[in-house]
Amino acid sequence: METLYFTLGVLTVLVILGVIGIVKVWNKVSSIELVERELTEHINEVADDLSDELEKLHQHIDSELSNMDRELRGEVDEFGKYLDSRLDKFESKLVKRTDKLEANVGAFLVRNNK
Repeated sequence: METLYFTLGVLTVLVILGVIGIVKVWNKVSSIELVERELTEHINEVADDLSDELEKLHQHIDSELSNMDRELRGEVDEFGKYLDSRLDKFESKLVKRTDKLEANVGAFLVRNNK
């Protein structure tokens, strides 16, 4: 009989320890699930913030590229006008010298063909 009482006492202690262990494990699992939810929410917030920042950066880069393209086109146009002006001046000097050379050759031929 004493053995029965002793066995029941040991089993009672084991059941109580088992229940306490299960409760502790349950609480740890619950806290881990809570931490997992919080981390998931934080990761989603960070991902959204990163996505927003990347979109802003993309828009800024597009804007800067458009500005640079516009400025470059303006510079190219100005350079083209400057080059045209210089070529026109060169052409007029060349025409004058060619006319002068033709006149001199013509005068030479007239003088020498008499």
